[in-house]
Amino acid sequence: MTGDGARTGVAAALIGILLAAAMPVVAKAVPRKPAAANTAIGPASALIIRQSTPELVWRWRAAPEAATAPGLLRAIRATALADAGKARADARRDAASAKKAGFPFRRHTLVDDWSLAADTPHLLALAHESYSDTGGAHGNTGYDVKIWDKRSNRAINLPDLFSDWPHARKLLSPAFCAALAAERGQRRNGQTLGGDFDACPKLAEQPLLPWGGMGSRAPQLRVLLAPYVAGPYSEGSYLVTLPWPEAVKPLVKPAYRDDLFGTPD
Repeated sequence: MTGDGARTGVAAALIGILLAAAMPVVAKAVPRKPAAANTAIGPASALIIRQSTPELVWRWRAAPEAATAPGLLRAIRATALADAGKARADARRDAASAKKAGFPFRRHTLVDDWSLAADTPHLLALAHESYSDTGGAHGNTGYDVKIWDKRSNRAINLPDLFSDWPHARKLLSPAFCAALAAERGQRRNGQTLGGDFDACPKLAEQPLLPWGGMGSRAPQLRVLLAPYVAGPYSEGSYLVTLPWPEAVKPLVKPAYRDDLFGTPD
């Protein structure tokens, strides 16, 4: 090839490259999978709230799984915000009273935590632990539970899982009392305290929820006992977990039986 021919070829090649670069690139369309129902995850701010004033420190947290049930998450956030507003008002009032009386004021604390108890094909269960310190001798711990039916998108209670809850409760109570007695024995080195701290609390009066942790089924029952319910404050809370007795299986509604007694995925 002559010099002129080579130069012409190089020029043509450069023009081709420039034209290609100027042409818009059309991305190949990639089909999207349909989004699964109730699986949208919102911002972290929807799951964590931290607020601090001179009178109150408040922290609230929900398990990430709560974001898969937007209706449930909205409800527990709304309740938390209302409770925090009341706690701030109470703290401001106590601070003003202390200042007027010439006493030191200790800032109040409120901590709320919703942790995962079970996430089965049809149920989402969350356990709520709250801690409140308003400047007394010690803070106080309390418990609550939420069970969400994924099919009907509504909150239900543990008795709703059973066709005959009173009968099921009668079958569960002895197993609960035995598990609590075993835990007490370990904490107390076999000693007894006497009175209500040795008695078995009524199962019907305690927060109850299905328990499965990170598994795909909830093969256990968890009973949440705050301080003073099953023992003195120094013993703290009792979180009693026991397997569902086989005898209660026929009393579980068919719609939920696989969630409690089915084989894990």
